[in-house]
Amino acid sequence: MSKEKISGNQIFWMISTMQIGMTILLTINPSIAAAKQDAWISILFSSMFSVGLAYVLTRISIMYPNESLITYAPKIMGKFLGHVIILVYVLYWFTVLSIILRQYGDFMIGTILQLTPVVIPIAGMLVVAAYVSYAGIEVLARCSEVLGPLILLGIMVPLLLNISDIQVHNLLPVMSDNSLLVLLQGALPTASFLGDNILLMMILPFVADPRKGVKGALLGSVIAGLFTLFSAMECIAIFGDSTAGRQTYPFLNLVRFISFGFLQNLDAIVIAIWIMGIFIKVSLYLFAASYGTAQWFGVKRWRILIFIVAPVAIVLSMLPRNFVDSSILFPKLVAVPIILPFNFILLPLLLWIVGTIRNRKRNSGKKKAAVN
Repeated sequence: MSKEKISGNQIFWMISTMQIGMTILLTINPSIAAAKQDAWISILFSSMFSVGLAYVLTRISIMYPNESLITYAPKIMGKFLGHVIILVYVLYWFTVLSIILRQYGDFMIGTILQLTPVVIPIAGMLVVAAYVSYAGIEVLARCSEVLGPLILLGIMVPLLLNISDIQVHNLLPVMSDNSLLVLLQGALPTASFLGDNILLMMILPFVADPRKGVKGALLGSVIAGLFTLFSAMECIAIFGDSTAGRQTYPFLNLVRFISFGFLQNLDAIVIAIWIMGIFIKVSLYLFAASYGTAQWFGVKRWRILIFIVAPVAIVLSMLPRNFVDSSILFPKLVAVPIILPFNFILLPLLLWIVGTIRNRKRNSGKKKAAVN
């Protein structure tokens, strides 16, 4: 359906920039609330999970090169189960795209656009994302290459400027009053966001060199996890787990805390950086939902689906009543108990294991045929 190709370096920027912004924005607070001063350990577990998921997805991609979930799921699991799995992910793409848009809208009206109807920032973001998605995965990949360094720099600079205010004792004691179960519970919110690299099953087929795609996917997941880890550690070290756990956006408060000579009031710059990251994330989900649905139904002109997916996403994004529904109840009631275990763990592992068995049988059959 598409002859577009992207590089392993572009995969790195797409994955890292997509994950960093909203993960730091929305998951540090629940992790600290659950694991207190040990929240950084919980986020370390989440990062390891994200890298493991990226590894599984790249293994499947290597077994079925140039194929997406839509084409290899029926080959691995059979037509019926394969299409059930596809349906699960199509519903996931639509749902998460809508929730991301609503979380973005709630964040904007809660910080800098207080009197603006929430549909305005949502529609504005979706129009820009639709324009880029319509241009194709190559254009989206180039946008990631351009915006990616700015996003990483926009997060790194506040971390460096606040180093002098770090109080190491706020990170102590380590694992003295938290069990492993508590640490795992603290890891769940972040894991449900870092699991967004599940989109690799739709973008890896476009990589010109699959081996370089593996490196880019793994490294992008590592960088996203490390930036989230360092951000959480610094929030705890400066504010303490009690204060940071009560803040809706701890990292934003960390930026507002900066007082380094003439460098003050940098929150507007960081908000702009976050908007860039959310733009990449929305564009990738919009592309996956449009291209994947078109591929599933055999629609050759897949870009037409963008004009269907975008309006549906706006309507669905209006279903949550407020910030509590989109950023607290949805992760608690849907993302963690349903999406995380099924979409990010069970189904990828099932596809990998069954696909590996089928691949070995196929190769064995070819060897026997060659000998005969």
